[in-house]
Amino acid sequence: MKKFSLIVFAVFCLFLSSCNKDFKRTENGALMKFYSVNNDNEMPQIGDLVIIDVTQKLSDSVLFSSKDSDVPFEMIIEDPSFVGDIMSALLSMHLNDHATLIFPVDSLFISMGEELPPFIEPGTITEMDITLREIVRKDVLEEEIRQELESRKLWEESVLEPYFNDDNYEVMEDSLIIININKGQGRFAKAGDIMKVYFTFQTLEGDTLLDFTSGNPYELVFGDMALGQGFYEGLSLVTKGGEAEFIIPSSLAWGKEGFQGTIPPYTPFKFDLKVVDIMTSDEYEAEQKLIQEQKEAANAKRLLEEPKKIAEYIESHNIKVEPTASGLYYIETEAGIGDSVKTDDLVSVHYTIYNIDDKLIESSLDYGQPIPFIYGGNQMIPGIEEAVGYMKVGGKAKIVVPSQLGFGDIEIDENLPANSALVIDLELVDLTR
Repeated sequence: MKKFSLIVFAVFCLFLSSCNKDFKRTENGALMKFYSVNNDNEMPQIGDLVIIDVTQKLSDSVLFSSKDSDVPFEMIIEDPSFVGDIMSALLSMHLNDHATLIFPVDSLFISMGEELPPFIEPGTITEMDITLREIVRKDVLEEEIRQELESRKLWEESVLEPYFNDDNYEVMEDSLIIININKGQGRFAKAGDIMKVYFTFQTLEGDTLLDFTSGNPYELVFGDMALGQGFYEGLSLVTKGGEAEFIIPSSLAWGKEGFQGTIPPYTPFKFDLKVVDIMTSDEYEAEQKLIQEQKEAANAKRLLEEPKKIAEYIESHNIKVEPTASGLYYIETEAGIGDSVKTDDLVSVHYTIYNIDDKLIESSLDYGQPIPFIYGGNQMIPGIEEAVGYMKVGGKAKIVVPSQLGFGDIEIDENLPANSALVIDLELVDLTR
């Protein structure tokens, strides 16, 4: 790490020696160029909330711009995570100041404990254009939060009061509200049991937080309090085959703190539950062992039948090309006119993946942009890596991919189990050398 940091420092110093002299280091360590300075205006402090306009660029490419959003961009001022970061810059600005901050992007990744992506050169400079629009002082912010909490608390009390005062509902001692319940016929869960359930977790306004009502039942260990006391108290009241509907007050969920900015404080929930099964850990392990044995047998059979399935596909689709040495069928559908790919190029591709029965699995077209990867970096399945090596920019191809060049013995979903051959429509959109 020390050697890497010295390289970064050397590159950064070289950059500084040649950059515009208008960039100067502030007392907070930020390297900035100011376009407007308002010395008579206030400056933010640790704990304040600021509203800013900010655009971040990397090598002339815009990574982020707050102007693209209708919502003001807000930040709480914190201690800088590294010398010269955006917090250092904001602590150096006055209200309505406009400036550009620059720093080596390596510093950002190092501060997050992450490796620099291979397509970014060490010492690459990122710049952030910042205008400080508004400052909300820490004490004002804390008072606003206090008032919001009090308002949320009063709101929850008002929406729960009708349930507490209605004799049609049973209210437990800790305020869990039972709307209706069919307890079922089996035994109740004990700590460590495995429960298989269908359930929904919704706010009283109808917003769904969790919905496990389709597909296989959700499996959980009874006694784990990750979803709060009310959730598991509800589970404890229903046996196999039973159903219930509860209202969980915030005191039995995420309380006055809420959850990571996604669940507001004092949020009660509606909890609908159906218990499919309750098993001891030994029963569950025996079941999983049997399922795994069945799955392995099916995978082995699928692998054995794969050559026949591929041959049938080749014949039914009138494909005349011979497979490559690896077993890949590469059918060019449109010749490219750009560059060919070399190892370590950053390439962008569009792909549409089907299983061998022509069922659509996934398409990058649904994402609205091609998928980048480093050619030769084992970031894509081998079949795509090999096919891209035959292509030029702008070229398109259909490839039939044996499972060993695809996802191998990894199960993706029910339409693409382990040892599944793939059919992929592929386009090489661009490359950066």
